[in-house]
Parts: sequence; structure tokens; C-alpha cells
Amino acid sequence: MKPEAAPHSALVSFVSDFGHDDWFVGVVHGVLIEICPHARIVDLTHEIPPGQVERAAFVLEAACPDLPPGTVNLAVVDPGVGTGRRALAVRGRGQLFVGPDNGILEWALSDPEAEVRALAEERWFRHPVSRTFHGRDVFAPVAAHLACGTPLDAFGPRISDPARLPRPPARAQDGELMGRVMFVDRFGNALTNLTAASLANAFPGVPEEKLDVRIGSRAIRGLSRSYGDAAIGTLVAIIGSSGRLEIAQVGGSAAIRFGLGEGDPVVVSAAG
Repeated sequence: MKPEAAPHSALVSFVSDFGHDDWFVGVVHGVLIEICPHARIVDLTHEIPPGQVERAAFVLEAACPDLPPGTVNLAVVDPGVGTGRRALAVRGRGQLFVGPDNGILEWALSDPEAEVRALAEERWFRHPVSRTFHGRDVFAPVAAHLACGTPLDAFGPRISDPARLPRPPARAQDGELMGRVMFVDRFGNALTNLTAASLANAFPGVPEEKLDVRIGSRAIRGLSRSYGDAAIGTLVAIIGSSGRLEIAQVGGSAAIRFGLGEGDPVVVSAAG
């Protein structure tokens, strides 16, 4: 398809497991700009470990609420490329999402009003379509056309059975709120699936400094207001910038020092 004129500078976010050692990210940028020259591209991260769909899905969940309405989010972690897995475009949570049908778009799909389309209209793809690089030949062209204003229903039929990513919710039981570590960032902070809202609902009226946090054999008394509230080397619990409970080491890596990792259980209770 020929490049389209955009009525405004559309925003396209991009997350992948491509890394930066090869040309893959740059080529996808080129395809986006060729089709939608006015698009502004924001790289969320390309350091997802190869094939780790759940980690990429968490990045979208954490990052997309900070992006403006109408953003087109391109997500390519696609271990099933070249198989019969479907390609999707989704309208959900006030934004648009493009990626493989493998659960990576779970945050958008969890919107009860989500509109999900299978990418079946090949006229929007880049040809010939590679067997191994649908990020360049399928997902990037569709994202670019969406950014330039092509309506969602132009890309294929609506579907009701997209692949969903099992995401254990926070669970309240016997006065405790139980969750798990979802993501370890580059600072070694362990981000959990316990949000400020879920803590407030589970412990109404209880101030943050009166909440106890347990992770493994370690107990943390009260939530800190900042990373600097305790001495260097101290393990603290804090509500981070994504609105989630984080476990961090002041001045160091909690993940390295204490062996924290994704999937570790976290339990919160009211002191006393």
C-alpha cells in the first residue's frame, strides 16, 4: 500500500524482544515511517528476553496507561511466527494494539469493551511476507496504517476467542493480600501485581506505614515514602511509579542481593 497522509502526528509505541545488536528494530522503524511519515515512534523496550510473552505483556500493562489516548501500540514477541497463530489488532482502553495472538495484548483484551480483529486483509501487509519477520511485514504495516487513520474494521473480521494470558489476580484471604512478583527492572526492584488500589481496598483506613510485607523469609515493616527513607542496604517496600507495590534495596539490587525473581509470592497484612 502507498504511504498515507496523517491528519496529525500519530504516536506509535514499540516493544519487542529484538534487542539492539541487529538491524531488526531499525528496519521496523523504516517500515512505519515509509507508510506513515508523520508518525512519532516511542521505543518502550527491545530488551524483552527472547520469547518471553508474559514479560512483554506486563510492559504494556505498566507503560500504556502513561501514553495518550489513540496511541498505536506495536508489540512483537512472537515465538510462533510462521505457524498458524493469528495476527491481531485490538481497540481497548482508549488505544490501539497490534501483535500476535499469543497473549501479549492481554492488557487490551482485558477491557470488557475491547474490539478484536484478526489481520486477514493481506493488502495492508508488506510483500512478500517473510516466514520469520512478521514484525516487519505484517505488524508494522498495520500499525502504521492505523496511525495514519485507517479504520480498524478494514483489517479483518471481528473475533471473540483471542488467546488470553493467565494472570493470577491478587487474592485476599484471612486478613492478608497475596500476590506475586511480576517483573524485575534493571535496578533490581521487584514489581508486584499488588497495586495501590488493591491495597486500599484490602486494608481500608490502614495507613501505609502500618502494612507489613513478606517476601520469602523476609519481612518488611511498613511501606516507605521514597527509596531514601531508609539506610543504604535496607530492603524496603514502596508504591512505585507504575502504581504497584515494589520491593527494593536502598542503593542496590534487591533481586541480586536477596535472590528475588518473577513469580515469587508476596503477602501483605496489617501490622498487629
